[in-house]
Amino acid sequence: MDTDAPAGTAPQRHPISFTASGSEYFRIWIVNLLLIVVTLGVYLPWAKVRKLQYFYANTWVDGDALGFHGEPAKMLRGTLIAAGFLIAYSVGSNFSGWAALLAAVAFVALWPALFRASMRFRLANTSWRGLRFRFTGDTAGAYAALMLPLALALLPVAFAGISAGESMENGKPGAPSAAAAGFIGVGMLAFFVGLPFFLWKLRRYQHDHYRYGGLQTRLSADVGVVYGIFIKLMALSIAAMVVVGVLAALFIGIGAFGRKSNGLGALFFASMFVIGIGGVLIFNVLPKSYLQVRLQNLMWSTTGNDVLRFDSRLKLGPYLGLQFKNYLLIFLTLGLYWPFAVVATRRAQLEAVVLETRVSLDEITRTAGEDDPGAAGDMAADLFGLDIGM
Repeated sequence: MDTDAPAGTAPQRHPISFTASGSEYFRIWIVNLLLIVVTLGVYLPWAKVRKLQYFYANTWVDGDALGFHGEPAKMLRGTLIAAGFLIAYSVGSNFSGWAALLAAVAFVALWPALFRASMRFRLANTSWRGLRFRFTGDTAGAYAALMLPLALALLPVAFAGISAGESMENGKPGAPSAAAAGFIGVGMLAFFVGLPFFLWKLRRYQHDHYRYGGLQTRLSADVGVVYGIFIKLMALSIAAMVVVGVLAALFIGIGAFGRKSNGLGALFFASMFVIGIGGVLIFNVLPKSYLQVRLQNLMWSTTGNDVLRFDSRLKLGPYLGLQFKNYLLIFLTLGLYWPFAVVATRRAQLEAVVLETRVSLDEITRTAGEDDPGAAGDMAADLFGLDIGM
């Protein structure tokens, strides 16, 4: 793709805007929810297409919105496959540990290939300025990124079920044997120690293979930086535990004192309520928001090529405040604020990202169409047609 820019040319910055509104998405969300319940989940692909089409149509880059072209009937196949795995594992675990293990092995063996097919489907059905994106990752890369973490997460649990079932058959309590417990412990330890690496490996597989015409992105983030984020996350979580513990002791003391001295029992229960809500917010919102902000900024700011790159500058303070507000309003409205929270979160995430290019976007679009004439067609309609919701 011949889009070389003169050396030293300052990049052109193209902000991303998100124009969706909570009230509009609420109408889509409530109808989708009702139809999913009425159809016992069969409507799920149609609900997903309506959501994606609305969100994409309200995501603008340089005056043009994205588009989503997936067909719900084709996406139903992926939904049924994912549901089949879940049902097979649930039913198998109720009847036999070996059946659950077989389902887990099948999941580990097939899910990477399904994940790759889903990525190809999603990108091939996403367009901008009339041209489709592509995902060029191969099957071997998908297995390299996903097979080990899936095996570490699922197989020890399945072996534990087998061990517990054998113990019950021998007239002993249904607990795994010492050997099985050790295997589970080692597997869980390996999974959590390797989690930053597994996440980096998966993101590299994804971000290395996004393609628009002749342009393909690359991820330059180092795995050590990802480990640094997780180490800071652990320190933040420990600090949050200390703060919650101090506040709990303080409120319990105040409540107990009020109940003894003035008979204010309501103060004690109010203290417990505040501790409970505060604990949920601190243990859920704070670590989750920190991880989302740091990973988005790292992964997208290190994604690009010689012609274009992304720059993400999502701020932790405002984003954390937004998530506290979202959780509080979702709780107070018994869940009805959910679509408003989704829109507000998506806006914060998208509008923190800027696309930087060394040449004009018109030039990129023109040459993309020349390098990849088939990008204007529905490449995924007959070849892929699979979406597993990833």
